[in-house]
Amino acid sequence: MGEKLKQIWLQPERHSAEKVGRLIIEEYMTKYPKAMSCLEEGLEDSSLFYNSPEVDKRRISSTNVLKRIN
Repeated sequence: MGEKLKQIWLQPERHSAEKVGRLIIEEYMTKYPKAMSCLEEGLEDSSLFYNSPEVDKRRISSTNVLKRIN
């Protein structure tokens, strides 16, 4: 399922990312209702970087580097 989630943010445009997100939510809602509700609530906010074309979405990642430093 992790690879499917990554596909949301690897989409070339916001519209296709939201479409992939909705498909994943529909597919897994019965099996993981809490997780899919969380994804549904945060999908729009997490795709705001599509509004800034100068942001390279491939470089946006977790804070694992910061965790290692601390």
